[in-house]
Amino acid sequence: MAIIWICALLSLIKHVTSHDGIHCTIEMCKCTDDKAICSGKNLTYIPRFPSGVQSVTFLNGNIGTLSIERTKNLTFNEIKELNFTNNAIARLEPDTFSNLTNLSSLTISAEFSLFATDVKNALYNLKTTSLKSLTLTCNNWSVLPDNMFRSIYTYNIQEIDISRNNLQVLNFSWFTNITSLKTLRVSFNRISAFIPGSIFRLQKLYLNNNAISKIPDNMFRSIHTNKIHNIDISRNNLQVLNFSWFTNITSLKTLRVSFNRISAFIPGIIFSLNKLYLDNNEISKVPKFCINHGYNSSLPNLNFLSLSGNYIGNVGQLRCFPRLRQLKIGYNLIGSIHKNSFTGLKVLSQLSLEGIRKQLKKIEDGAFDIPSLLELSLRNCNFHFERMSASAQSSLLSSCNNLVSLDLGGNYMTSIIVPRIISPLKQLRYLNLENCRLGFLPAKVFPDLPFLNTLIVRRNRVYGWDKDVFDSLNSLQYLDLNNNVIKIVNESSFPTALLSNLKKINLGYNYFACTCEQIWFVNWLQKTNITLIGYPSQYICSIPEKYNGKLLKDYKPSVLSCNPVFTIVISMSAFVFLIISITIVFFKCNTNIKNLIYLLKVKQFRRQGYLPILNSDDYEYHAFVVYCEENRMWVHNDFVKKLENDEGFKFCIHHRDFEVGKPISVNIDQYLKKSWKVVVIISNAFAKSEWCQWEIDIIQERRRRQGRNALLLVMLENITSKNMTSPLRTLLDSTTHLRFKKGIGENLFWTAVVEDLRKDIGLPPVSEL
Repeated sequence: MAIIWICALLSLIKHVTSHDGIHCTIEMCKCTDDKAICSGKNLTYIPRFPSGVQSVTFLNGNIGTLSIERTKNLTFNEIKELNFTNNAIARLEPDTFSNLTNLSSLTISAEFSLFATDVKNALYNLKTTSLKSLTLTCNNWSVLPDNMFRSIYTYNIQEIDISRNNLQVLNFSWFTNITSLKTLRVSFNRISAFIPGSIFRLQKLYLNNNAISKIPDNMFRSIHTNKIHNIDISRNNLQVLNFSWFTNITSLKTLRVSFNRISAFIPGIIFSLNKLYLDNNEISKVPKFCINHGYNSSLPNLNFLSLSGNYIGNVGQLRCFPRLRQLKIGYNLIGSIHKNSFTGLKVLSQLSLEGIRKQLKKIEDGAFDIPSLLELSLRNCNFHFERMSASAQSSLLSSCNNLVSLDLGGNYMTSIIVPRIISPLKQLRYLNLENCRLGFLPAKVFPDLPFLNTLIVRRNRVYGWDKDVFDSLNSLQYLDLNNNVIKIVNESSFPTALLSNLKKINLGYNYFACTCEQIWFVNWLQKTNITLIGYPSQYICSIPEKYNGKLLKDYKPSVLSCNPVFTIVISMSAFVFLIISITIVFFKCNTNIKNLIYLLKVKQFRRQGYLPILNSDDYEYHAFVVYCEENRMWVHNDFVKKLENDEGFKFCIHHRDFEVGKPISVNIDQYLKKSWKVVVIISNAFAKSEWCQWEIDIIQERRRRQGRNALLLVMLENITSKNMTSPLRTLLDSTTHLRFKKGIGENLFWTAVVEDLRKDIGLPPVSEL
């Protein structure tokens, strides 16, 4: 059933046009100016068509038998294209097409009840000299008569397609009398054997998606042609590629041998070959194409080579490619790129190392000493550019003065490294820095690039940039900042010169704040002539909480709420309230003020050398994080990710850092000693956990020895009375804690966490009154 739909879809794609419809004689047919498509199970005969129709398709009908009598209605038109697909044709009379003398294209597809001999007999009586294309696909024929195509009355046919059948043997002698044949498609069969035959003018041969595991040495020699340009034997089962198979085909330009199991090669000289596809095989070493002791090449005119998707671990030194311009060698197991790998490719202009399956660990100095290079892709190599020295970063592409396209997406770098790498590239037009873990963009991150027209910085952590960051990009036409953490875009975010030149911009899927600061951006989105990629569906409010999930285009702040006078009144009221609150706190919390004075004295004594000082430099980890399994996602994705990536802290997380095989209690004791402070993530699930209660006892001991500043308590939710335990109550009563709530106050929460983690522990312990 799937093959029927595939063939039917191909027929529709081939024949449907966008012309205005004209009247057809029956409801089952749709007509345009020169085409008609008839379909449906009620289609049991061939109707008459308007006089202008020259192309007819019968699809998913129930015709049964075709004869000269049943095709009589087609003779009233000058039919040039005729297509029968899935019409339950069981019988084809020899004289069926004898009156269609103008036919140039004939398709019989997905007719599973039709015998190949019937088609052969009908072709024998086809009295036309105009036939150029014959398509006999998806008919489930396992064998064809030896004289299947010899009986064709025409010598003008240029293309035959017998793909998607069930053929197991390909007999080239079927086509020897068709001296005009240029394209032969025999894809998606089960061919594993061949019978020789001469085809003199063949230019394109498609044998892909069969069951070929071995090719006879004389297979292509038997074609006896010097006209063939393209051969495709992809998606078979070949293990050895013998280049001598093709040496007699002096016009061969393109050879596709992708998606096989090739791991070995037999040399052979092909002077005419321009493009060679060896991707997705089992090649572990780059094949050698050198002859005459390395002074000449067996493929002297090759200008395109694809080795992607193999098992190559070491590129070595590529030689004997005097005219190679494009090289694709990504998705291999390359761990290092050596200095001399590409120096022998004197005219190489496009190099792709995209998606190396093994993490790229080393790029030697001078690895890209390729003055002719125009395009370079190191996409998704997971390479850590920060591990290179500053001088190595600056010299990495210093020889590529003519580079116009650079893709560094999917690697690790910082805003300091970017200008070092791209500064020499004055001809650069395309720069991709997608998913490079970039944060704030300083002013000099993009040096003077006078011709840059496409800049992609999507899927990073960009939350802001210096106002001058885009000043040097005067030719930029497409800017992509999609999927970052941008909250506010205001009038100073983009220079006027940039906006006047931009044609497309993508700012979707950022964390936009729907506040008064966003008014300029909201208005600009509605009136700009720049194409906004993803607008409005991808431009969504994130904060404040009441607008979370709301489209930015629907955010319409009131004049009153954003009025400066109104803001001043609110600010003054808040100031008065603050003064009153401070006064109340002073009278009610004078004991704590005394403690503050005491703490100040303790710090003064410490500076004078009376008290020992412990800081984070004395420990391997800033903090040991205690949490329960139910809070794991928040701890890993929010707490640890934000503080480690943005603030530089290093936490001990038992899911990540504990040593495998050791008891948990031993691990806890060992890693607590390596941690300066302890962070406790408290929730109802934490309170109910017996294991967490045991950890509280250990934490209390740390507090007793080092004081309350050795702990940071974070409350994710209020603890219900039934879950509150005595040890937990004691801990909460004796130690101040922070409360996390998403939305308003979240930034204050993170600031307090950072300050608390950086605060000295304070010895000796300070009691709370």
